[in-house]
Amino acid sequence: MDFKTAAVVSCWLSVAIIASVYMIVFARSVGDVLFGVFLPVGLLVLVALFVTIYVTSSSTKERIGT
Repeated sequence: MDFKTAAVVSCWLSVAIIASVYMIVFARSVGDVLFGVFLPVGLLVLVALFVTIYVTSSSTKERIGT
């Protein structure tokens, strides 16, 4: 597996786990749903999207013959 693929998959997997645990734990105790649940989870998804774009667009030189 390519290291770029592993980085993107691990980023999205960690965001999914963190967001689901956050929603399970804090969904009932937070008074405002918009700023308590949707904003933090949305920011996590936005960060994962930026990481995905950055990792996939970065170029690395491939070594041939080594």
